[in-house]
Amino acid sequence: MQVKRLRFLGLSAIGLCLVMHAVFVSANPGAASERCGLGVPPGTRGFAEDRARQAEEVRRDGFLRVCEANLKRYDMSFSPSAAAVKSLAFQPVDLSKTPFAKLKSLGATAEAVNRTKSRLYRGFRMPDGRKLTLFEHDMSADGTRMWRDPKDETERVGKLPAHLSVFQAGSGNAISALSWMRGRRYYELWIDANVALTPLRQQLFALAASLPASVPACPNEAAPEPFHFGPDGMPVLPSAPDVLTVEQVKESLEKETRRCR
Repeated sequence: MQVKRLRFLGLSAIGLCLVMHAVFVSANPGAASERCGLGVPPGTRGFAEDRARQAEEVRRDGFLRVCEANLKRYDMSFSPSAAAVKSLAFQPVDLSKTPFAKLKSLGATAEAVNRTKSRLYRGFRMPDGRKLTLFEHDMSADGTRMWRDPKDETERVGKLPAHLSVFQAGSGNAISALSWMRGRRYYELWIDANVALTPLRQQLFALAASLPASVPACPNEAAPEPFHFGPDGMPVLPSAPDVLTVEQVKESLEKETRRCR
């Protein structure tokens, strides 16, 4: 199963991340087998056919059935927020004047990209007991880039293109995830519930739209080159060189410890 497919292009290397395909829930789903794992990788044999099968399953059943292990990927553990944000390379978006401020905080967890702590997860407890997670990634802090096929961004957070995914296991457990970008900040907001065709869907989008503009870690960063997409919806990427010079290796190592200029 393709849970999510985002490609982050660092200045020194190309890394593959996950992207969420938009799915919607039907009130009368048909029978389907559960998917486990990440599915066929992009650019490999059978990828197009696997995407087509997923699209057909969504059209027929209204959503993708997944195993419990796939949902566990969204089950974050959190530490006290003060400790998690202490060594971040960017300023997290301010939630003090948003509806998030009224929710119970579960803490936070930071992650590093290219040795730079440029990602942050923050957990919250909804009044009904649901767990809500806000993820943000400042790509100006670590120099990565990200792409997504514009045809997959059928939703809107305010006026920004967005992507909604809903995954459900046979047990009834589900994850609904909304993702979007604002400048060089990438966001995901997910909840452990099926939000399709319910008031929770409106709440999820309202929470996402309440986020103020972020402060980029590197405000003077040169704008990344735009991606060019092929007919398969995948970006056309330059070929990697067969051999690197000593100077290119040194430059690559320097960029792994990126600093704003």
